[in-house]
Amino acid sequence: MGRYIRYWYTYRTAVAVLIGLGVSLSMYWLYTQQVACDTQVGSCTVNVSVHPEDRLVGLSNPDPNIIIVGLDDSSIKDIGVYPVTRDRYAVALQNLEKDGAAVVAFDIGFPDARDTTADNVLAKALATATIPVVLSYSGNNAVPADGKLIQTGLDQIPLRIFRCADPNPDANAPCRQPYPNVILGSTDIELDHDGVLRRIPMFVQPACLSDGACDTPIINPLSFAAYRAFSLGKDFQGGPALQESGNTASFSTAWPAPLALDSTGSALINFSGPADNYKSHHQYISFSDVYRGRVPIDLTGKIVLIGAYNLTGFNDEQLVTTSAGSGGRQMPGVEIHANVVQMLLGAVPVPGTPSKFLTTESPLFVFLSILVMGLVMAVLVARVSVLWGLLATVVGLLAFTFAMAYLATNNSFVPDLFHPWLTIALAYTGVTAYRFLYEDREKRKVTSIFGQYLKPEIVAQLAKTRRGVDDILRGGERREVTLLFVDVRGFTSMSERMPAEDVVNLVQMYLDHLSGIIFT
Repeated sequence: MGRYIRYWYTYRTAVAVLIGLGVSLSMYWLYTQQVACDTQVGSCTVNVSVHPEDRLVGLSNPDPNIIIVGLDDSSIKDIGVYPVTRDRYAVALQNLEKDGAAVVAFDIGFPDARDTTADNVLAKALATATIPVVLSYSGNNAVPADGKLIQTGLDQIPLRIFRCADPNPDANAPCRQPYPNVILGSTDIELDHDGVLRRIPMFVQPACLSDGACDTPIINPLSFAAYRAFSLGKDFQGGPALQESGNTASFSTAWPAPLALDSTGSALINFSGPADNYKSHHQYISFSDVYRGRVPIDLTGKIVLIGAYNLTGFNDEQLVTTSAGSGGRQMPGVEIHANVVQMLLGAVPVPGTPSKFLTTESPLFVFLSILVMGLVMAVLVARVSVLWGLLATVVGLLAFTFAMAYLATNNSFVPDLFHPWLTIALAYTGVTAYRFLYEDREKRKVTSIFGQYLKPEIVAQLAKTRRGVDDILRGGERREVTLLFVDVRGFTSMSERMPAEDVVNLVQMYLDHLSGIIFT
């Protein structure tokens, strides 16, 4: 027993299994750390957030029901004033109504009073709006909590005159008579730990709740507010709301499957393409064209989102998943919300296509995939040569990547690629290192000891012995052999008079000649 314990490491397959198991468990722990780091909820001991799946995003054409109106540099040059006065937003809203827009969402904040006359013009346009209008409500410091995001810091709720009909000298008083077609929508976001935007908070606790300026416990994102108004039509005020249950959100019976959420109540965004995707597909209008009444496309029944678009000096662009494949260009906030609206519109998929709702892999599936890949690759690499093992590792990486990309595309989930990749690579590295450290050392010992006495073919065969030199010296195997016994006459007395080095040289020379005769 002591012999086998002493040379346990020479059992290649057993050691490979141990290496594969150790690597798999370590990689799954690293995966749990990435999840904790990304959501910024829970203990995050090691901050390693790597998402190669960001580059595997499938691109699609923008939904024709969505139009972006961008406040860009050309608009500012045409209008000739910045910041844009609010009476101009009122004109743009009225022009969009005339052109048949179904919903208008402003990804522009109106939290402070400016020019009284211009503010009153916008307030009147909002009060008399005949279509749903969503106003942006963001917090300057939103923090994640259990199932929601909480706005903290300065309250940036839109002015009362832009949303309330009841007169009240207290600007922070709750709104008792809201405008019938004005809705508030959150534009708060929470970046992952690596600075990439992958999720949208679906439930946000507004700052006005804590300071008594409102009694609304939860607001939804601007994108969902626009989608809801578009879906429900004239009944949007009394229609169903977004409901949270566990780690999912449902919208009455409109969605055949619920929207998956993380622990902060945020949903993965299914981006249709990189930045400027809507612009390149001619679903973009410059704000000045809307203001001047020269809209070049039909807006009948469309969802129109208005916001800054690559405007110099105004930074609301974010790095999103599809930016990894498009030169690292950042996406304007209004286009991010357009992608969320498109994802929600795709909740009911076209027959033969997957739902636009994304989910993450279940932790159990990630664990099993890491464990299987680690064990299979470790055992396989242990059974073949180093070069064949390297080839098997490369093939395994490619096969796993293509298989997961296919499954993810057809089942609407985001695969975890980094940790299985690392498992495969480390399994090969660990097993190969073991072989060089132990097995090759034993082979070199066999060659060193027997190489000067035996023919190279025999030495090579001995070197393949499972447990190396000790097995050769202590063990052996039963065979039928033919032996030739030859005695060197006077060898004992001769060797007593010769130096040891000369004795070895003489014997080696003798065996070389004799071996040649025997093999002949």
